[in-house]
Amino acid sequence: ASSDVYTRQMPHSTMGWADVEVMIAACPGVGVPMVRLPDMLEGSIQKATDIGVLGVIGPTINTAEQAMALADLARFPPEGRRSAGLSQAPRVWCGTGLNYRQTINDNMLVVAQIETPIGVENAYHIARVSGIDVLWASNGDLGNFSGLSPTSPEWHAMFDKVKEGALRAGKFVGSTSAAYANTGPNGRA
Repeated sequence: ASSDVYTRQMPHSTMGWADVEVMIAACPGVGVPMVRLPDMLEGSIQKATDIGVLGVIGPTINTAEQAMALADLARFPPEGRRSAGLSQAPRVWCGTGLNYRQTINDNMLVVAQIETPIGVENAYHIARVSGIDVLWASNGDLGNFSGLSPTSPEWHAMFDKVKEGALRAGKFVGSTSAAYANTGPNGRA
């Protein structure tokens, strides 16, 4: 079996950017490489995009302003403010026959990870940000930061609010595990 997307987890990993860069260069055209960023620093977003990821997951997005920064830094002007450094990204993706600089903005997936009750409350406003493609509800950290169990109705209400905000804004919604579908009220086990 193969995977369409492979994600490198940077916040909880000992991997460095050089490790991820080698992995992407070794497997061009094998799935869609994504990185869950270790933080929201401009340098981290720049490194991720320069090594050739086609998707970035911004951790702990709590406000529309944080979502705007993520979307802006992941895309070149005029849609964003990503700088043009020397990187492996064009070399990895030029074999596709496309001009990397001219096409990457349309091919970069930008995901805002909602992990806190503050992010939940702002989910719709975060989803409305131009350049945000997906709201990703973090099952574990929604419980961690709220103190709620994934089996509680209150936890499910938070998850539902993220889902409803994303869909109302015309965006996709994702989750880190199937716990949302497998636990709690409304016919779930």
